[in-house]
Amino acid sequence: MLSLSHPSDRIGRAVREAQIDAILRLVPATAGIQILTAGVMVVSLRDTIDSFQLGLWFSVALLICFMRGARAIRLRQDPDYAQAHPARTGMICFIIVLLASLWLVPALFWFNAAGPEERLFMCVTMAALISAGSMTLVSLPQAALLYILTITVGCAALTIQVHSPTMFALVLVYAGVLTANMLGSARQFIAHTRDRIELREQGEIITLLRELETTGSGGLWELDGDLSIVKMSQELLDAMGLREDQVLNRHYSKLLDPAGQIQNLSTGMRRLFRDLEEGTPFRDRAIPSAEGQRWWSLSGKPIKDRQGRLVGWRGVASDITAARLSGNDSVRAARTDPLTGLANRLLIRELLEESVMQRWDAPVGCALFLVDLDRFKLVNDTLGHAIGDQLLVEVGRRLEQSVRDGGRVGRIGGDEFAVIWTEECDRDRLAAVAGQIVADLSRSFTVGAATLHVGATIGIAVYPFDGEMEEELMRSADLALYRAKEAGRGGHAFFERCMFEEAEDNRLLEQDVRQALNGDGLTLAYQPIIDAATGAVVGREALLRWRHPKRGDIPPDQFIPIIEDTGLIHQIGDWVIREACAEAVKWGEELRVAVNVSAAQLTGAGLAKTVLGALATTRLSPDRLELEVTESVFLGDDAATLASLERLRALGVRLVLDDFGKGYSSFGYLSRAQFAKIKIDQSFVRGAAEGARDCLAIVKAILALARGLGVETTAEGVETEEQARAMRRLGCGQLQGFHFGRPVEASQLSDDLNAPSRLIA
Repeated sequence: MLSLSHPSDRIGRAVREAQIDAILRLVPATAGIQILTAGVMVVSLRDTIDSFQLGLWFSVALLICFMRGARAIRLRQDPDYAQAHPARTGMICFIIVLLASLWLVPALFWFNAAGPEERLFMCVTMAALISAGSMTLVSLPQAALLYILTITVGCAALTIQVHSPTMFALVLVYAGVLTANMLGSARQFIAHTRDRIELREQGEIITLLRELETTGSGGLWELDGDLSIVKMSQELLDAMGLREDQVLNRHYSKLLDPAGQIQNLSTGMRRLFRDLEEGTPFRDRAIPSAEGQRWWSLSGKPIKDRQGRLVGWRGVASDITAARLSGNDSVRAARTDPLTGLANRLLIRELLEESVMQRWDAPVGCALFLVDLDRFKLVNDTLGHAIGDQLLVEVGRRLEQSVRDGGRVGRIGGDEFAVIWTEECDRDRLAAVAGQIVADLSRSFTVGAATLHVGATIGIAVYPFDGEMEEELMRSADLALYRAKEAGRGGHAFFERCMFEEAEDNRLLEQDVRQALNGDGLTLAYQPIIDAATGAVVGREALLRWRHPKRGDIPPDQFIPIIEDTGLIHQIGDWVIREACAEAVKWGEELRVAVNVSAAQLTGAGLAKTVLGALATTRLSPDRLELEVTESVFLGDDAATLASLERLRALGVRLVLDDFGKGYSSFGYLSRAQFAKIKIDQSFVRGAAEGARDCLAIVKAILALARGLGVETTAEGVETEEQARAMRRLGCGQLQGFHFGRPVEASQLSDDLNAPSRLIA
């Protein structure tokens, strides 16, 4: 109780911090009283004691009290300062003794020179100080005892100077009584504080014990501030097959991962280690055992002191090896897909970790199949989610029949399933398994009265070639699945290193394009559109360009898909429309500006609002703005697309159907959307100029259709005079291509911007 050293046990440290905190709470008030008392002392002695001595004494007292009060306030209000410069018992005692020693000066040096009234005031003050100190410092008995002893010396000196043995004896008795009462009160304070801390910790332990209700195997664990084990319940020791002397004072990582290998393979172990190091509470963190044969669920909460410093951990652990795969408790429920009864994403990740750990030092491998259903959305949209859910259940059953004992099947979300293959893993065998799965899932399903046809596309990652960790294999299989979808559904693809490099390159491009959008990296270039008969410029098409600071010019077909995938197309598309309209206002009144619009921009009324705002801001005539769309916009929801196009047409802008004839052409598009212009794809322009019969026939048909509907036509990609003559001869109204000019930035356009047209030489 009277030790000046910092306690070594955690409870003792917590009690000492509570003692110091109680002292700090009273410092501002006690410091103020000390200053007030010192001021009264100076006033009472000003006529009998040298002013320099009084001023020096009061200044020292004022400085000590002020610094003590300011530090106490900062310690309580500034956690960073408290952590860097914590209050220590020894320093507190030193300051208390120093402050008490100041009160010895009047008693030892000024008493004889003082008058009768001043002497009486000194005696009363010293008696009051010794009594007040025994009460205000009771929470820290070391400081209180030193303070009482110091002031007692002053009181004893006063009695000696008045030659009163009786008063001297009374002073000693009074000091003894105060000391006894102080020690008794301090003992009660410490006991009460310790009980309160232990009671709070018992409540936390009860809360943690509820974590063990799911299984009967497990117990409590506790770490100190250095993350070494200081306590482990006997139940947990028995479950782990260890003795207490084998775990106490060991760093947690040496117990959970002695070889330092599991954290390299297990996502759960890495997250656990990170949480423990960073002081982040965690719950139901599943990790494999060191030998890889069992799984443990850990929950833990950090123990922090009053300054928020991490001083330890307390938590529970339970063996969930059997519970996660069988039984009806919450552990298994958290790892089971409620719809199909298959393993869910959590269990699939754990099973994949387990397979990897069992093979990390073995010559055999394992594989991960990600199976994505084809045409499942159509089932949901046409027959409803109830039928779709029943179909997913049947797909799960059929997958298990396809895999049999060769692996474990799970549903990781939506219409995506996973298979962990643990048998022979050469590519021919895996390809055969993938082919069998595709064939089995391509056979018709009977759900109620409905006969359904879906299919499957599969991405395959193989350990250890495609990744040595669970998350790496998941990522690799996902990239392979994406590539398989690109190649055409109903097949499979193995992961290749180039897939990751391409994905990483796209990720970096995405970051760069976001920065370019916020800066000045994106620009517009304008390419002229020519009247085929006169050679005059009738408009310009605004084309988005990106000059990367390191890679140089990035082709649009490389960064536009990234913009669309990341959802930036709305933000960038709106900017393009506003910028193009602002530039077109500077041109002649008859020149139009054309802007490409993607299918993603046609969702909702946002594009119409952008166009209306751009026209209003720039005062550009609506019929001078052409919005170009491709046939792909009609592959989704035709009604929604047509409604969006109708909103745009109602604003007075001209709608242009770009690349007509290249995709899923339909004459119905032209009548329903009321396009003002058709642009003929450059592949047909090139073929027609070369005399290809099919291209000639298509171009003639498009031109005849356009004349019948009364819409303009533009031939794209005209690069030679021969192609230009061919298009003029066939009757195409407008021409566009490198033969008439390459896209240039606005600053490089002709200075004669007020001219209505410009002839091309």
